Formats: sequence, C-alpha cells, structure tokens
Amino acid sequence: MPRGGAVVRYEGRRGVVWRIKYVDAAGKQAMETIGAERDGVTRSNAEAELRERLVRVERKHYRRPKLITFADYSRLWLEEGQTRRAWKAGTVGPYRTCIRRLNDTFGSMPLGMVRPRHVAAYVAKLGKTYAASTIGRDLALLHDVFKTAKREELVDSNPVEGAERPKKPRRKWRILDPVEVTRVRAALSDEQARTLFLVLVIMGVRRSELQRLRWRDVDLVENILRVRDSKSEEGIRSIAIPPMLAEELWQHRRRTKFQGDEDLVFCHPETGTKYNPHTFAKQFRAALAEAGIHDYVRPFHDLRHTSITNEAAAGSSPIALMAKAGHRSMSTTNIYVHLAGVVFRDEAEALERRLLGVESSTHLSEPETISDDLPLDSMPVQGLTDRP
Repeated sequence: MPRGGAVVRYEGRRGVVWRIKYVDAAGKQAMETIGAERDGVTRSNAEAELRERLVRVERKHYRRPKLITFADYSRLWLEEGQTRRAWKAGTVGPYRTCIRRLNDTFGSMPLGMVRPRHVAAYVAKLGKTYAASTIGRDLALLHDVFKTAKREELVDSNPVEGAERPKKPRRKWRILDPVEVTRVRAALSDEQARTLFLVLVIMGVRRSELQRLRWRDVDLVENILRVRDSKSEEGIRSIAIPPMLAEELWQHRRRTKFQGDEDLVFCHPETGTKYNPHTFAKQFRAALAEAGIHDYVRPFHDLRHTSITNEAAAGSSPIALMAKAGHRSMSTTNIYVHLAGVVFRDEAEALERRLLGVESSTHLSEPETISDDLPLDSMPVQGLTDRP
C-alpha cells in the first residue's frame, strides 16, 4: 500500500466498492470512491489511483475539488456561457439537448470523479442508438465543459482528452447540375419560392442566414447582399449579387407587402413573420418531381452545396469561395473544390513557366502564333509557294 494514504474496501448492499483516503495539499483529509467490483474495479485499480493522487499532492499541490455534481456544473456552464459567449438561441437549444443526454450518465457523479473509462462507456452505450455525428457533438460539448472546469481549478484533468470518437460516415450530397437547376426553377410556380431558390443556388447562404435576411441587407443599387447575422464571425460577409438575380429581387420586393428596411426579405406573405422552411421544402419537392428528379435532395443543405460546388467548377479561386461561403477554415472549402473536380491547370502551367521557363498553351487546337518580327526565311516552307 502506498505511504501517506490508504485503500478502503467497503462492502455494501450492492457489493464491494473501493475507495481511497489521503491528505491533500491544504491538509484536508479526502475520501474518494473509485468504483465498484461489479464494474470491474479492483484493489489494484484503487492503489494506482491513490499513487497518482499522492504524486499530484506532492508535485502539483493538488487540492481535492469541491464536491459539485456534473448536473449542477453543466447547468452553471450553460447559463454563464450564454452571457459570456453571447450564444444565439439556435446554439443554446442543441446544447441543452446534449446536456440532457450527458446528465443521464454523468449527472449524479461528482465532477472530479468522471474518468476516461466513464467517457468510453458513454460512447459505447450511445453507439447502440445514436449516429456518430450525435456522439461526436456530445463529446465536443463534454470536452468544453471539462476544459472550463479545469481552467477554474475544479478538476485536475480533462477526462475527454484522448477519447476515441466514432468514425462518421462520408457525407453524401446531392449536387444539382446547371441543367437541373434550370428545370427546377421553371417548375417552381410560387414566385417567392422561385426567388428563394435562386438566392440559395447562386448566393450559397445558409438557411438561418436566409431566414434572418432583411431588406436593409440587400443593396440593389450596388448589388451587394450583406449577411449580418451568422453562426460565426467568418459568416458575417458581403456577397456580390449578379444582374439576373438582382432583377429577381427587385421584382420580389415590388410584389411583397413587406418592403421596409427592417422587414424580412422572405417571410409569411400575410403576416410578415419568419419564413417557414417546411413551406419551401414542400414546394421544392413538388418542383423536383415535375423536373423529373426523383432522388432525395435536401432543400437547404444540398442547395448550398450545389451553389459552392458549381462555383468552384466555374473557376472561382478557393479564397473567393471561402469568403463567399463564410467558412471558418480552408479545409472546409477544399471539400467543394474536390467535389467540383478542379485541377488548377492555369496555376500548374504558371509554376512550370516560373521554374523551367517553359511557354505552353492549354489550347492544343490553336495554331502557334508566328511573330511578324521573324525573318521571312526562318518561317516554315511546307506548303508555301515560291516567293516572287
């Protein structure tokens, strides 16, 4: 048994439980429950935990954290986060859902008692019911909770660090090609839905950005759309509106009863309230069927991908795509570049010219230009008649 502490075997109604007892750096005696034998915890596990705790006391002046449960701390973390980080309602809602799931497992546990093995058991348990993306979001939030607790010196380590996350299946997006876009546009009979569709496939905005768009954000003199309310700082941006779409937006503003600067661009036609995405989804799927497109296309998610991927295929640079899409990192933008099959031929030839001094043309069918400065006798003679 390690010196300076003790391993305690406690036998209760539910079986044997192993605990450790030691004195922390503040001189206070601490008792911690390591786990039950029914969960696979042995005396050796308890002794290893005690050795680790004594090393912390000696080298890091460890003091046992306050006995606050995960449920209590996660509630405080969420409340303070809303104020400190100014989270939007669309962020807080999903966070609450994640915390409810986490509390089912960790809620009654003291914050400092959560160990990597508990996190691993949580992942295994949820893997039987939930998708990999859901488990990944839960682990990301759990990591953030413990990161904050560690900064506040409530825990000594983050048990989520090094946790194995389930592999997410490769995303499958349905990208409409230009011909399909034209067919769907023609099949949309509702004028607001048709304008909304064009904004999605040309501007590439997110659904939440589209719903919050107001007429003060749409400059139809300079033809600029300004996204002022986005999920991230990178999402706040200005996007050029091409001429045809600018005309569509002019006509849409003339038709709607809600034309004020603070009115929503896309809204309920009678009340002016936030546009219901389910309304567009129903109209969009009817248009898909009429256009002869019968595979599944997500009305907002896939249309944003359609916009960015087709713009990449049209030759826009990755930097321009990243700015227009409001991406946080180039790695996200590169997904669309790869989907579009962009090979950057001009850039490859520019590098070749710089390194090797080679002049080449990408248009193999074009005849080689002959300079007027060349002497006449240096021109090829094949096919030429005798000169006078």
